[in-house]
Parts: sequence; structure tokens; C-alpha cells
Amino acid sequence: MTTYLVIHTPIESNETDVKPPTDLVGLATHHGKSDAAPRWLKAWSPDLSDDRIFSLWEAKNAGEIVLVLERFGFLDQMDYAAIPVNEWGPEEILATQDQGNE
Repeated sequence: MTTYLVIHTPIESNETDVKPPTDLVGLATHHGKSDAAPRWLKAWSPDLSDDRIFSLWEAKNAGEIVLVLERFGFLDQMDYAAIPVNEWGPEEILATQDQGNE
């Protein structure tokens, strides 16, 4: 599985159609479990000055995530881009440095 960071950006819409709210309970029930595919891991909302939302997923490909987003109406008033990411930080840097000193 690959980890994806999805950036959800609000889109301007002239639609007068009222859409149902996102089915967050359904999304969490079906795609929040450890054996789900794709798996929704987390979501972040920055602050009041930034309307974007960021979500983290595990999936075989970005297309799987898009299908789930559409199925559950997850932020359907937003555009989204799924970017494959690798997690790393200070521990990984120091572990690499320690290996080089052996």
C-alpha cells in the first residue's frame, strides 16, 4: 500500500442544487478500519484563514481514493489532489547517521 496526502481545496460553484452532507459515519465505518482498502487514516483542518482540508490515506492507487470520496460525498464541494508521500523525520535521519558511523 502507498500512503497518500489528499489536498481538498474549495471550488467556486454556481450550482443551486443542494447536496446531502458528507456521510462521515459511513466513511469511517467502511474505510477507517485497519483492514479497509483504501483506508482513511486522518484529516486535518488548518485554521480559519485556510479553507483547505488535508486527509491521509493508504491505498493501492489514487483512483481508489477518488471513488471513495465520491461514494460518501466526502467534501464534494471541493477539488482534490492525491499525492503519494513517504513519512520521515528526525528519528530516520539520526538512524541513517548512526548506520554511517558503524
